[in-house]
Amino acid sequence: MMEICRENREEIEREFMALILHKNEVLGLTQILPKYLKDKRLSKLMQYCIECYKENKVVNHFKILEKHKDFDIGLFFEIYTNVMWFNNCWKEQLELAEESIVKYYKEDLLIKLNEELQDKKIRFDEFAKKVDKLNKITLKDKNKKEILDIEDVEYSDNEELEYIKSNVESLDKKIKGFALGQLSVWSGGNASAKSTYLNQIAIESISQGYNTIIYSGELVAKRLLKWIVMQCAGKRSMSYNEEKNYFFVNSNAKEKITKWLNGKLFIYNNENGNKVGQIISSIKQSVIKNNAKVIILDNLMSMNLNDYGDNKYDTQSMFIQDLSALAKELNVHIHFVCHPRKVTNFLRKIDISGSADLTNIADNVFIMHRVNNDFRIKTKEMFKWNDNHEMYSYTNIIEVCKNRDFGVEDYFVGLYFENESKRLLSYETEEKDYGWKKC
Repeated sequence: MMEICRENREEIEREFMALILHKNEVLGLTQILPKYLKDKRLSKLMQYCIECYKENKVVNHFKILEKHKDFDIGLFFEIYTNVMWFNNCWKEQLELAEESIVKYYKEDLLIKLNEELQDKKIRFDEFAKKVDKLNKITLKDKNKKEILDIEDVEYSDNEELEYIKSNVESLDKKIKGFALGQLSVWSGGNASAKSTYLNQIAIESISQGYNTIIYSGELVAKRLLKWIVMQCAGKRSMSYNEEKNYFFVNSNAKEKITKWLNGKLFIYNNENGNKVGQIISSIKQSVIKNNAKVIILDNLMSMNLNDYGDNKYDTQSMFIQDLSALAKELNVHIHFVCHPRKVTNFLRKIDISGSADLTNIADNVFIMHRVNNDFRIKTKEMFKWNDNHEMYSYTNIIEVCKNRDFGVEDYFVGLYFENESKRLLSYETEEKDYGWKKC
């Protein structure tokens, strides 16, 4: 590993620029501004690279030349070709470079302030205020303004969110899927198929190329994997043991499915305990290491939130805020299960147990319902549905209680439970091929 620990400022800045040119995605992470670089040529080069990356998601010297005739193409290739290629530790290198550059930047400003004070260009009280402001410059706050001018805001007619499809047509038609950078809260009564459907979301996500991490507070990894393999298989790849009265996945299918899931599905090891700090820390490391884009946390009741304090509702509020921030920071979609409190009425969003912030902060809120006699009685009372209402033909229901992007609420999606495979189907004869058969 090459460490950026030079005493020479010029070398640090050139190595920092080399990181940008060899790893363009650094521009999505860096907190350094062009003005921090003392070398004016490098500063202008960085400014043009940032502009190009924002427009094209890549630094392309042809595109930069089209817009800027003063683009120093010689410096671009000098840095690109003369600095060694970087290995997988580039994020650590970035942090080291940034810390050094900010240190030098602050030293430059301090020298300038001292000169102004000595030349009596500023009073001592002004000097003290500027030094205090200078000391507050850190990488953590990214030097962002608290109040933005309009010129600071990058305007776009279309906010390009990336959605992971549920592959339930009637659901995706309304909400497009589950956007990266967002948080969904799931609830529902006992046996409403919350965990079952979230397992299916994991499979659907993986089939679209999105690696997934699952924390299950109720199932050990071995049992969770067994359940997911069954859902991957579908009933046509399963057999029935009459003597023991259970369905099992055929050995050939099981081998292919586990091979297909390997490197795509990751399960939190419950042997590490249920402290939320440990869970989130482990998941965050796994997201970065395994390029995961979907996190499933099942469920709130199984997590120890003592890291946040003793007050139940305060701890839940702080935790849900951190989850929402984590989804944005890592650009992932987090599915989070929260159980409802015991109620006698038809389950509503306000019946989700815990702090009101659990649903206020979430981008989406879903409730799973099982279509049984209790469901029929309560929906007839609340919605005045008649006996022939289409929702009564299903075994399970997803209710969209809140969707921030499109304002969808009180929208019901019907599903059929397939007993053999534990799948939830859009229609009774639905068959899905998740791609594992090619393994």
